[in-house]
Amino acid sequence: MDFLGKDCPVCSKKFQEGDDIVVCPKCGAPYHRNCYKENGKCIYPALHREHKSWKEVYDKNPDPINSDNTIHHQRLETIICPACGTPNPKESVNCQKCGCLLSRNVIFGENQKETFRQNPFDENPQNPFTVFIDPMAGVSPDDDFDGVTGAELAKFVQSNTPYYMRIFADIKNRGKSRFNIMALLFGSGWYLYRKQYGKGALLALFNVAIYFIQILTMYYSSDFWKQAVEALTETQIVNPTYQQCLYWIIQNLSYTEVCLALLPSFLNIISWIVLIICGLTANRGYYKHIVKKIKKIKNTGNSEEISKNIANAGGVNTAIAWVVLICYVILTISSLFI
Repeated sequence: MDFLGKDCPVCSKKFQEGDDIVVCPKCGAPYHRNCYKENGKCIYPALHREHKSWKEVYDKNPDPINSDNTIHHQRLETIICPACGTPNPKESVNCQKCGCLLSRNVIFGENQKETFRQNPFDENPQNPFTVFIDPMAGVSPDDDFDGVTGAELAKFVQSNTPYYMRIFADIKNRGKSRFNIMALLFGSGWYLYRKQYGKGALLALFNVAIYFIQILTMYYSSDFWKQAVEALTETQIVNPTYQQCLYWIIQNLSYTEVCLALLPSFLNIISWIVLIICGLTANRGYYKHIVKKIKKIKNTGNSEEISKNIANAGGVNTAIAWVVLICYVILTISSLFI
């Protein structure tokens, strides 16, 4: 999106060519990098909750919208709702149209002085200990990523944007990625959480198949290990070690029985190898997934709907992540009683 000529929500100065601009990954609101750093966060939290974009609010209000959600050049004692753009009297706590909570606002009265209104549930905007985190991790909104802009990537990611934008920049500029520890720990749960449903479903099916094969072979496997312990105990070996039992199984059982005895352990090793591969490839695969999705949306969607469609396709699916976690806990607990 071209922000030239539009107003920075914080300082109200128009964006000019060469300005260092960052955008909110959730609503797309543009800021001068220094202005965003000074404010510490996006000033449109209601847009995030309603999954609306800054452009919708700006288009509804041709007058410049200040960081205080007021129309500053008219100097009206009016608060603009960040969710629907409706003007509200300065005393309003909730928007008269949509009911959105009118959080921190700066109201300009006739004396042109600022008065601060702050919702008690909001973070303290004047807290000297506030840590600034660039939502774009230094990436310009207009940077090209295989036909997709940095702003579009950030809008798709939404959650933990600085981490992924930094990784995507490394993939683009240096061809290097990073190990994703969350993909290692949660496997299919991470893919489903990040809305990569195809990979997540395949990995989940793989895990379920491994689990049931282990359950089916556990009876035979445990019987062979018991035989090894009993045989070694008869030879005056007290509390034989794993290595001693393994050596006895290899020396005294048939090839098929050895395979059945070692199959559960072998399957565990395969599962860990798959998880390590997931950790190594997750970030690069996620980048390719996003680029492919955004290109598809841009090719098929209406230009006015592209931003909203990118936001809807991206983000995370918390509900399905909880479902996977609960299923994993159930399977783990049930295996103790088999």
